[in-house]
Amino acid sequence: MTVTKAAAISAMKSTLILTATSLLAAAVHGSVVELESRATDGYVQNPSGTASFTFSASCATPACGKNVTGFATSISQLAFGSETGLGAGDACGRCFLINGNKDPYAPDYMGPFFGVVVKATDMCTSTGNEKWCGQTTSQPINSFGMSVHFDLCGDTGAADIFFPPGKSVLTGTYREVLCSEWWTGTDGLSQWDGACLDGESADNWPAVACGNKGTAPA
Repeated sequence: MTVTKAAAISAMKSTLILTATSLLAAAVHGSVVELESRATDGYVQNPSGTASFTFSASCATPACGKNVTGFATSISQLAFGSETGLGAGDACGRCFLINGNKDPYAPDYMGPFFGVVVKATDMCTSTGNEKWCGQTTSQPINSFGMSVHFDLCGDTGAADIFFPPGKSVLTGTYREVLCSEWWTGTDGLSQWDGACLDGESADNWPAVACGNKGTAPA
């Protein structure tokens, strides 16, 4: 299939995008993902698994407290590791290689699909976003059967790289990676005391970075 994209985006894809053939065979077994509640306060934070993907126009006031210039995303609350108003969770600053492999609204669509490394800077709350980010300790998958949801920050360019033309919803897989694989960007200033992106330099989960706050959605 021929895909038309802006020249700049095409150039970035040639160096940034990893295809599904190089990814997560060991992490995902069919549609069944083993979930472990290794995190404190009931949060479920695994370094790989299944995911759904959408995008928002902006992440101007991220829950981690810092904007970034590189590709960024919000992540569902059960994986983010905090409650509304409590600040950064342990997902803050961590980098994830995400890959779409299906359009849940058009199951016959065969691609193309793309991958990109994004940094988690914001939380998608379970309340009000149940369809995508409604994972809870009692029901750790969303309505599409995915353990984590990524809502890409459109203002960072992540959605332009990740989504095929005409697509705004995908399902697929994710894997935590070193932030050295993230497209070179910069972290902004702290927007409030306690802002944290320490996950960018931490070991992958189950290592702790910013730490979790509050209690996981039940």
